[in-house]
Amino acid sequence: MAIALMTAAAGAPAAVSPEARISASATPAELTIGARLVVGGVATIGGRGAAGVALALQSEAYPFRGFSTVAHLASAQDGSFSFRGVTVERNSRLRVVEEGASAASSRDLRVVVDPAVAINARRLRPGATRLSVRIRHAVEGGSPSSSALWFTAARGTRLFRLAAITPTRELAPGVSYASAVIDPPARRFAYRVCLNPAWERAMGPPAAHGPCPEHDFKLPAHER
Repeated sequence: MAIALMTAAAGAPAAVSPEARISASATPAELTIGARLVVGGVATIGGRGAAGVALALQSEAYPFRGFSTVAHLASAQDGSFSFRGVTVERNSRLRVVEEGASAASSRDLRVVVDPAVAINARRLRPGATRLSVRIRHAVEGGSPSSSALWFTAARGTRLFRLAAITPTRELAPGVSYASAVIDPPARRFAYRVCLNPAWERAMGPPAAHGPCPEHDFKLPAHER
C-alpha cells in the first residue's frame, strides 16, 4: 500500500491553465471635469484574445487611499473590451482586473482631471471693469474661501501687475466664484487670476501647482 501511494505521488503534474493577461488604456488621459472617458483594451490567454473574461473597472481617486470597483463587463469574442462613459471628478488611477480567483490586472492608468473655468470681463464705466471667474472643481472639505489674485497687463506687454486681491465663495458644492473691479491699464489689456484653493492638489497636472505670486511678474518671452 505504501509503495502504491508513492508511485501515484510521483506521476506527471497536472496541467496548469494559462493565466489571462490584460492590457488597457484610458482615452483621453487628461480631461475637464464633467467630461467622459473610455477605458479599452484586450484580455488574452496564451497570447490570443480571450472571449468572455469577466472584468471589473476599478478607480482610485486622489488622495489615493484604495481602489473600488465602478463597472463590470465581459470581454468580446476577440478579447477586446471597452468601458464607456467613465467619469472621474478628480485626478485618479484606473485599472482593469479579472474577476474571480485570478490576480490578472492591467497596469495602473493615470488620469488627470482639470477644473472647468469660465472667465469674463465687463466694462462698468470709464476706469472700472469687472473681472470674474467661475470654476467647477472637485468637492473638497466644503471648499473654504481662498484668495484670488488678479493681474493685468496692457495688450502686447509681458509685465503683469497685481491689480486686486479678492475672496472666493462657493456658489454650490464644487462651484466657486470670484470677481474684482479694477482700473484697466489700457483699453485693450490681458489679465490673469491665480488662486490656491483647498482642492488644488486633487486636480490638474503637477506642473500647474504652486504658490501664487504676491507681486508683479513678467512672463517669459515664450509665453507671450
